[in-house]
Amino acid sequence: MAAQTYKRTVSGSVGAGMKSLFAGDERRFYTLEHKVSSKYHKAGESQQIIVDQIELGRDPSCQVRFDESFNTVSRKHAAIVKDGDNWKLVQLSQTNSTYLNGHKIANEWYLQNGDEIQLSTNGPKLGFIVSQGEKGMVKSIGFTARLNLFRQQALRPYKRAVTAISCVFVVAVLALSYFLYANSVETNVIRGKLNTAQNLVDSLEEVSNSILADNERLNRKIRDLSGRMDQISTSPSTTVDASGINNAAIEKCLPHVFFIYTVGFEITQPDGSFARVACGSGDVPNWIGTGFLLSDGRFVTARHVAEAWYFWQDASGTNEMLMLLNAIANNGGKVVAHFAAVSSSGKQITFTSEQFVCDRSNDSSGTLEDGRLLTLASLNANDYAYFKTSERGGLRFDAAKSRNLDRGTRLTVLGFPLGLGANAEDDINPVYGNAIASLQGLSRDGVILTTDTNYEQGNSGGPVFYTDENGNLVVIGIVSAGAGRSTGFVVPISVICQ
Repeated sequence: MAAQTYKRTVSGSVGAGMKSLFAGDERRFYTLEHKVSSKYHKAGESQQIIVDQIELGRDPSCQVRFDESFNTVSRKHAAIVKDGDNWKLVQLSQTNSTYLNGHKIANEWYLQNGDEIQLSTNGPKLGFIVSQGEKGMVKSIGFTARLNLFRQQALRPYKRAVTAISCVFVVAVLALSYFLYANSVETNVIRGKLNTAQNLVDSLEEVSNSILADNERLNRKIRDLSGRMDQISTSPSTTVDASGINNAAIEKCLPHVFFIYTVGFEITQPDGSFARVACGSGDVPNWIGTGFLLSDGRFVTARHVAEAWYFWQDASGTNEMLMLLNAIANNGGKVVAHFAAVSSSGKQITFTSEQFVCDRSNDSSGTLEDGRLLTLASLNANDYAYFKTSERGGLRFDAAKSRNLDRGTRLTVLGFPLGLGANAEDDINPVYGNAIASLQGLSRDGVILTTDTNYEQGNSGGPVFYTDENGNLVVIGIVSAGAGRSTGFVVPISVICQ
């Protein structure tokens, strides 16, 4: 057959993958059966292909990859491309041949159900299988499996790119600038405070159809946790240690500082289908953080704790599963995260991401080639989230002080870095840290630069205090992110408290 120039496109991988995710009842898939074992696939293993084009070879970007022991397989050896209602095998290698049913193909050839593909003489063989009827439709593949296939096939070719989607807002990744405290030298940097989300949902269909069941399981867990809190002494210490730390002041604050963890999600897809999933099993994303109660009844944390899927891109790359949640939320679907929070006093709070007040006005946006929208948030002065409770007696705060903090002011930080302080159900106590205000007042984007402490994952959303003239701790900021071993960012409390 006549050869056509092959070119890998975003629409053929990412765009087609998105269509398979959200319109699976309109699309067919095929299966490749591996007939030879390799480092990446065992003989007899099958790969379901849901995108319109894939590449086969030894290159890491290939969706069907072979290891270096297959020295007659080229880096990019061949491709399988959708052409109307059919698929065709395309020769890519300039040095090694591709065979279809034992016959060498010159450029490309259409594939039929049951065909055998071989990469080079005596090279690995693959069976091409197309299931008939409803079994051959993408909708017959569970949504969770489709998510994983999307990650493996649609995103793999772009894994080394700055962004996995070829959108117009790449520069948003570098949108956060911070100041070196000595010279106020601006440097582009961003670091998310997310616990690394793994793969989204092992099986959405196998999770309970009732959120009440998930909540009851959560409540049993928290009741058990609360029941053990009596073992923790809440009697305040009145001593000041040799470092000048006022333990009595810290003890007064501890009951109002909470360890936050995700417990589940409600996901509504753009087609209206709905699923509830619980953390703790499978590959459901989960992360931790810190929150605190203010004296006016507001519960406060960082926005990237409350809405992690808006922060799917950071300096380490793209978090694919969070990006998928972002795509769902921005294209007619909905994502609601459920959280639980526990303090050292045994007090528990349950809430959802919907309850938070957040500022998304500075989020960047872009579109895929098929028109689907994605948004991306940066760790800046908008990295805050809060909701109103009926609680009183929380932490004191001083908005004016946060706007006019003197350079060199020593600050106290409480939180759960890396989950420390929340390692056991009978030991929930925030970890103490300290920092120094490195600039006079606020930087131009409203973030105080501090040093002398590490802001690890789990510390995000925690309170930052200064010590008043009476030795009491007063909130002046919210932990946002870290940048290196001795630099951190704090959102001033004046952003939400005037």
